Amino acid sequence: MPDEPNFMDLVTLLRVKPDSTVERFGSAINSSFFDASNILGTLKQKGLIDFTTMFGSQNAISVTDLGRQLISEAEAKAPTIFDHLDMEILKQLSGGKRSITDLSGAVNVRPKDLALHIYKLSAQQYLDYELSSGKLSIMLTEKGFMQVKQGMPAEPASPAQAGQPGAAPQPPPQSQTAQIRAPLAPQVTVAQQQVPQPPSGLEKKEEFPELEDLEKKIKADKSRRRMKSFGIVAVIIIVLVLLVLAFKGII
Repeated sequence: MPDEPNFMDLVTLLRVKPDSTVERFGSAINSSFFDASNILGTLKQKGLIDFTTMFGSQNAISVTDLGRQLISEAEAKAPTIFDHLDMEILKQLSGGKRSITDLSGAVNVRPKDLALHIYKLSAQQYLDYELSSGKLSIMLTEKGFMQVKQGMPAEPASPAQAGQPGAAPQPPPQSQTAQIRAPLAPQVTVAQQQVPQPPSGLEKKEEFPELEDLEKKIKADKSRRRMKSFGIVAVIIIVLVLLVLAFKGII
């Protein structure tokens, strides 16, 4: 399709400004007047630009509706997601193909489609280009080189694919989770775990038999002391009675 715009045409259109003229356009594309004139002639033939042809004055360049439509399509394409054609273009550039002709023959797509994808890759900083002496050279950036090494980025799974075999299991609803949850065991505080309970009287006797013997000894001592006290009191009483009788002369 010789009349279909390519990336060279798109790049040239982007350099056309409201004050651009045919005579001074060579500096805008880093080319000679002769090369710039040939490029502008191609754009006019494809209906992308128009310019006045007045002798004795500079000829102004204007972008046509068809040219503005091509620029709008390129700007709309720029933010779209990375696809397989973008990957193939980067691979061809990595293999050494740097011109529009080489890329067009390698990927075998329409010149306009190739132009839109190259512009998109340039806008997303996967590649860069240089226009000089009427020729366009394209090369990879570091980002583009790393993308070639990594391959196609992983595509996010759609909602429909989420239920297919192999998809990540979805968590059950909150109500189902509450139903299958095991009952909680009664909580025991740290104080209840650490503080020992005092043993009962029976446990004391079973665990400390010597206490029982000591208690018996104490009771026996108390009984002996009590009997001894009674004996002393009795002796004192008897002595007092004898003294009283002796005083009265009975004895």
